[in-house]
Amino acid sequence: MGFQAVRRCLCVVSNTVQICGGDFFSRRFRTDGSHFWKLLSASPFHRKPNLKEKIPLQLPYRSTSTSSEDTLAETSNLKVQVSVLNMIAELSRNRSASALEVVLKKVSGLVVGIACSGVVGLRDASVNALQGLASMDPDLIWLLIADVYYSMKKKDIPSPPTSDIPESFQILPPPSSPKEYLYVQYGGQSYAFDVDYPSVETVFKKLHVL
Repeated sequence: MGFQAVRRCLCVVSNTVQICGGDFFSRRFRTDGSHFWKLLSASPFHRKPNLKEKIPLQLPYRSTSTSSEDTLAETSNLKVQVSVLNMIAELSRNRSASALEVVLKKVSGLVVGIACSGVVGLRDASVNALQGLASMDPDLIWLLIADVYYSMKKKDIPSPPTSDIPESFQILPPPSSPKEYLYVQYGGQSYAFDVDYPSVETVFKKLHVL
């Protein structure tokens, strides 16, 4: 199925769920939702090995070279991922939100990982999706974001106003490895994205002012 067809299908799914209501689709998202979430973890996060030698083109978020054909595929992948993120944002904001309740932790972990990955082309769509998911469970989204933000921020963390409130490192101690991040545990180890600190700070500030 072509990229354009996938994007159209995602639009149809979003419209259908909103028309029929989320309760009707909750079981479907639990059993078949993995197909959507796999789209979110595609290139540029996980690059498939290519044995054929091609013309190199260095991309800003890559440590290895790719060809113009790969670049076209990545652009299409990004558009598909934006469509998935838009679908999540749309479904989480109205009566269709119940369709995502059974997969909320997994989806939230994936979206946080994408938002913090440093892929600028997905930032706005991922923040929009996080805003929608936060309307369902704000505590979950803020815990996931704070888990990454405060674990990476080594200095300039304000002290609690009173001694009765514990320090942030006591509430969210730094992980001993990237696998211990909450968003990785919720999203699954196979979806572990490379965290980019400037992106984490940008996303944190964008959500903070909303």
